[in-house]
Amino acid sequence: MILEVAGDDSDLVTEMIETYQADMARRIDHIRVAMAQSDAAALQYQVHAIKGSSKQMEAYAVASLCEQIEAQLRERSIDHVRGMAQQLETRILEICAAMAPFQK
Repeated sequence: MILEVAGDDSDLVTEMIETYQADMARRIDHIRVAMAQSDAAALQYQVHAIKGSSKQMEAYAVASLCEQIEAQLRERSIDHVRGMAQQLETRILEICAAMAPFQK
């Protein structure tokens, strides 16, 4: 999707990556707060937003983990997804690092 949208425009690719990385940093912070406050609704909101952004950026491993967290939150308490939330943070950091070489 990224290259389909940006084509040969390396400035646009860089802008898309930088926007994704900044958004993910903010959302990770919000997830940490939601987990600390045991706020399942806030967690679900952030996870859903991350899923959508990640699909747009072809970060399918991140999006898939988000789907798993959403499913768990529908059936279980927030305490059951703590480990998954930590995995999500790790995957986001990994994908952001993997995108770095594509920046100008």
